Amino acid sequence: MSQTNTPKIRVRNLHKSFGTKHVLRGIDLEVTEGESLVVIGGSGTGKSVLLKSIIGLLRPEEGKIEIDGQDVTQLSHRELMALMPKFGYLFQGGALFDSLPIWENVAFGLLQAKGLGRNEARKIALEKIQAVGMDKDVADLYPNELSGGMQKRISLARAIATNPEIIFFDEPTTGLDPIMADVINDLIIKCTRDLGATAITITHDMASVRKVADRVAMLYEGAVIWQGTREEMDKTSHKHVQQFIHGRADGPIKLKLQDH
Repeated sequence: MSQTNTPKIRVRNLHKSFGTKHVLRGIDLEVTEGESLVVIGGSGTGKSVLLKSIIGLLRPEEGKIEIDGQDVTQLSHRELMALMPKFGYLFQGGALFDSLPIWENVAFGLLQAKGLGRNEARKIALEKIQAVGMDKDVADLYPNELSGGMQKRISLARAIATNPEIIFFDEPTTGLDPIMADVINDLIIKCTRDLGATAITITHDMASVRKVADRVAMLYEGAVIWQGTREEMDKTSHKHVQQFIHGRADGPIKLKLQDH
């Protein structure tokens, strides 16, 4: 992991609301170049909103998001689009396009953002398909012809297709059995290291946290309440962290139940 004076990603006093719902309440985070940060926390704590704010899909009402020292919240739409090739994103459900063959799904960013020709884009797509441990023969199949685990691998191949500097992983092992989840975790580690990429992952899967994290940050009620290494996570006496990582019903985190 390289160390520089300027963090790869710096978030300062980030606020984001939807109507009267205040989701992010002053987030402060830094991620150094080449680091793998995992963000944990219960449903509705703002993890996905944080990722979408960093990548520019959502605009915060207050605060700064700096990428390589540049405040991206101040960029125009065109300037933000020019920044997109720096990012890779593995969406929670995979978000593959059903109407496109596998290779075009993988090459989507190459064709749209980088404007590569189809032959060159297909060549890169085949390389990325093989990089995630799949045979290039799947290139002309469609997503509905693949298992859930295979679709997740293809989603990862798409996330790394543009050789991004920063990759976001949104619940990468959701819906997978423990063995396939471990395969995906191994591929995440391999692909990010091969690219030298900086990674932010959000997950409920503690096996993933312990495998892919250099550092862990916990969100609770829209704020970072704890951060440290994965080793520190297991040793901390912080009650919220302990309750979450051990999956205990009793503790300071209360599950909000709605009457129907």
